[in-house]
Order: sequence, then C-alpha cells, then structure tokens
Amino acid sequence: MKRIAAAVWLTLSLPACAPSVVVKTTAPAAQALPEQEGFVVVKATEPFEAPAQELGTIQIRDAGLSVDCEYETVVALASARARQLGANVLRIDEHRPPSPLGSTCHRLRARALRVADVTPYEKELLWHPLRPLRRADFKGSPANRPFEAATNSGIRYHYAGRLYTGAVQLSIETYFDCQNSYFKGTRDAEQTLAHEQLHFDISEVYARQLTRRFQEQTPDTRELTRRQDALYQQVMTECQTLQDQYDSEVYADRSRQAAWRARIDQELRALQAYAAKQLSIKIKV
Repeated sequence: MKRIAAAVWLTLSLPACAPSVVVKTTAPAAQALPEQEGFVVVKATEPFEAPAQELGTIQIRDAGLSVDCEYETVVALASARARQLGANVLRIDEHRPPSPLGSTCHRLRARALRVADVTPYEKELLWHPLRPLRRADFKGSPANRPFEAATNSGIRYHYAGRLYTGAVQLSIETYFDCQNSYFKGTRDAEQTLAHEQLHFDISEVYARQLTRRFQEQTPDTRELTRRQDALYQQVMTECQTLQDQYDSEVYADRSRQAAWRARIDQELRALQAYAAKQLSIKIKV
C-alpha cells in the first residue's frame, strides 16, 4: 500500500559569498562515507546517547559577506564535510540563528560521529539504486492498520543560486518517511517488502519525470517561478494515479507483481539521463 507525501523546499538566495567552514579531525583518516549509506543529522535540541566514535569537529561561521547561509544550507554543508570524514552522524552541539544586531547567518558547531548501525536513528531515506528498503526502515506502528505494510514516500525539490554565477542549482529528491511507514510482516515478508520497494521506485520515476519537465519547460528562473507549482502538482497527481493502479492490479492478482517490476525498471532506465536530479537554471529577473 502506498501513501504519497508532497513536499517542496524552496530557497532562492543570491549571495555574495558562502560561509566559512572549519574542520578539525580528532581521529585517524577514514574512508569517506559512500553516498548510498545512511546519514543522520541530530539537532542541538534532540537527545542522542548512542555509543559513537568522534571523527572530527565542524564549525560553520559567518565569512563576513555571507548570505548563502540559511539553516538548511549550512546543515547540508556541514553534513557533506562530515561524510568526507567517514561519519554517519552529524551531532549539532550549538546552533546560533541570525540576529538583528549581529550576523545574518545561521552558525553551527557540530561533531562528526560514527556509529556501528545508523538504522535505528534514521527518520528518512533518500532513494538510491544501491540502497533497497529493509524491514527495519519501517518504523511506524502497525497497530490497527488495515494493510500488511504501507510506504510513505514523496518527492521534494529546492533551489539556491548565486547572482555572480548567473544560475540557480535545482535539486530534486525522492524520500522515504521511516516514521510514517509501517510493516506487519505477518504474511510473506519478502514479497511484501518487494511490493513496497516498487512503490518507492515509482516515486523515483516521477522525480526523474519532474526533473525532465523542469529542464524542458523552465529555461530560466522567471519561468520556474511561474510554472513550478503547476508542474509539481501535475507530476504528483500522475504519480499517485500510478501508485493506486499498481496496488489495485497486484492486490487483485499477485502474479502481476513481476510485470510491474519489469515495467518500472524499464521506466527507470528510460529516464537514466535524469537520475542525478540536478539542474542549472539561468537567472532571469
């Protein structure tokens, strides 16, 4: 069973320069975390008591003329540096928001940590061809739920730009909401997991479709601003329609699962050119 969630994260910033990043290693050099491996950000307000190895500390500072320093931006920057150290957890120890009389930037002090198994702490997953869903990813309570399992996934996009580059960078993500997905496992758990994986893969198909439509129909930021909502809603409607069709056909005849698997695999291959889900769009004001 599939429940689709809609999410749009839009940030358009036109900065002079980026914030500064200070990284200090506190352990021997380790291999960078592979992109398909799970990664968790723990906010300063959240508890985190798991046994972990500290690999380094990371500070995000105001460089003086920084304006590309929204909270999501600086967290993504710190996360990327933590992954380079081999960490799978970014533990934010201090978050200093902008102030009217001080810095206009969000500033962070964080630790890059490595835990043996990050799965219990993951709240969401991003789609990756080398990271299939596992039963442990479904963390919602199955009590009083009508189906054997339910996948809550969605598509979101965000963009940010720098005036001197003349373009914004648009990124699209397919995500799986661990806490709002459940798995009973009372009947043929392997088949159930395969069914739910295909729901997630259908979401990825439409994330690539959205990438293609943005590329074809929004050549500049003026068109992006004008058309983004309609394009996004159109793709989400089409995605939900196919998700419902998939459930309806396979619930009526379980043997159709294989045909659906082949169909979605073919669609993913056909949209391979959009698998990165990244676009550069010309700034036009």
